Amino acid sequence: LILFDIDHLKAINDRVGHQDGDQVLIELTETVRLAIRHDDLLSRWGGAEFILLLPNLDSKQARIIAERLRHAIACMNLPEIGQVTCSFGVAERRGAEHGDSLINRADAALYQAKETGRNRIVSI
Repeated sequence: LILFDIDHLKAINDRVGHQDGDQVLIELTETVRLAIRHDDLLSRWGGAEFILLLPNLDSKQARIIAERLRHAIACMNLPEIGQVTCSFGVAERRGAEHGDSLINRADAALYQAKETGRNRIVSI
């Protein structure tokens, strides 16, 4: 599971307006959609947060996907906005672990990624 957050989306909205901020969401979603497998499930989780379920992948493989996404997002062409980056938290399901616990661990990893400088990936 990957939980990721657009770094400084509020500042982007404040600087260029919500219409351009919405364009960031649209471009990012399309960029991610093109970079993931057909069976992966992407959903917006909150304001600037997204959740990505990666069936049948371990945390090492999920981290590779997260790095591919981090790079693709940072390379998006948004001249009016500038570079957009994301922070990522990666967690692998442990045995019969419930979804809430898995999401909480991914959220803790995401928090660490943000606290240690953003535009990075932390695995738990």
